[in-house]
Amino acid sequence: MKRRIWTALVGLAALAALVAVPSALAAYASPKLEVQQAGTTTVIKASLSSDDDATASVRIYVPAGTQLTTSQAPGTALGTVDALVKALDLGGADLPFKGQVVVAPPGAVTPQVQAACTKGATPLATWVLALSAAGQAVNVPAFVVASTGAEAALGPAYVAVCLAPPDVPPGTPNRAVFGAKLYSATLTLKDVFSPVALGAWISIWTPYTPGAGTPNSNGTVAAPAAVAPGAVSASAKRLGLGAIVSGKVTQAGQGRGAAAVSVLGGTKRSLLRKLGTAKVKADGSFSFRARRGTFFQATAVAASTAAPPLCDALSTLPYKCVNPTTNGFTAKSRTVKKK
Repeated sequence: MKRRIWTALVGLAALAALVAVPSALAAYASPKLEVQQAGTTTVIKASLSSDDDATASVRIYVPAGTQLTTSQAPGTALGTVDALVKALDLGGADLPFKGQVVVAPPGAVTPQVQAACTKGATPLATWVLALSAAGQAVNVPAFVVASTGAEAALGPAYVAVCLAPPDVPPGTPNRAVFGAKLYSATLTLKDVFSPVALGAWISIWTPYTPGAGTPNSNGTVAAPAAVAPGAVSASAKRLGLGAIVSGKVTQAGQGRGAAAVSVLGGTKRSLLRKLGTAKVKADGSFSFRARRGTFFQATAVAASTAAPPLCDALSTLPYKCVNPTTNGFTAKSRTVKKK
C-alpha cells in the first residue's frame, strides 16, 4: 500500500518550492481527518482534542480525479452534519450540534465573510452548515473552492470552513456563540463527490493564537486521509470432515492487519453460516480450522486506522504532518470449495 499511495500523491513536492516554510510550529498536533466513501456518499470526519488550541480554519482538499457536483439549487440539502463543541461559556461543557449541509441561499453569506475565508477566491459553491443545539441556531459557512497555483498539488479543489474565536472576551465582535470551541464534525454528503478508488484527502488546519482571536499561521498542520480499496481472499484445504481456511486481508494490494475476519461455511454454496472468527496477523494473513463444511467464505471488516506512510509521502509539505489515516472497509471473498 505504501508504494501505491505514494504514487497517488506524486506532485506534492512541487508545493514546497513555492510556499515558504513557517519559522516555527505551535503545539497543535491533534487534528485528524477520516474519510469513508461508498458510491456517491462521502463521510468526512474532522476532529481534534477538545483541549487543543481553538481552530481558526480548515481546508480539506479532495483527491486527484474527484468529480465535484456544485450545481445544486440554493436551499438544497446535501447531507447532514454532527458536531461537538466545548462551550466555554457553560463551564467547558460538551454540547452536541446537529443539522444539515445546505446550499446557501443568495445573501446568506456576506461578501466580506466569503472573501476572508477564501482569500478572495470566488467559490464554486457556498454552503451553510445549519446547526442547532439547546434552542440556539448557528449557521457556519463553508466554501468549495477550485485550487490554483501551488495548492493544486494538494488536490483540484477544497472545502474551506472558517470558525469564530471562542476564547476572546464576551462581547467581542464575531465571537463564537456560547464560546463554542468546535472539536469534532462529521459531514455525510450525497451526490457531491465522486468516489476515488485510490488517493488522499489532505486537510490543512490553522489554530487561533490563544485568547487573541487572530490565526496562528505558524501553527498550521496537515492531516491526511488515504482512501484505498480493501479485499479479502480465502482458500480451503481439506482436513477430515472440515478444512483449514486461510487467506489474507489486503488494502491497495498490501497486507492489512487490524481487521476482523469471520469465516462462513456449509455443505452448499447457498447455505453458509458463520463458523467463527479468525485471528488476523500484522501482515493481513489468517488461518481458521473449520471442523465441518465443503464450501467456505471469509468476510473482513477493517476500521479506519493510522497510516504513517502518508506523512512520509508528504514530507516536502511546508507544514507538519500529523495523524495520517486510511479508510476502513468491509469485504467478502469468493466462495471456495475445499480441495
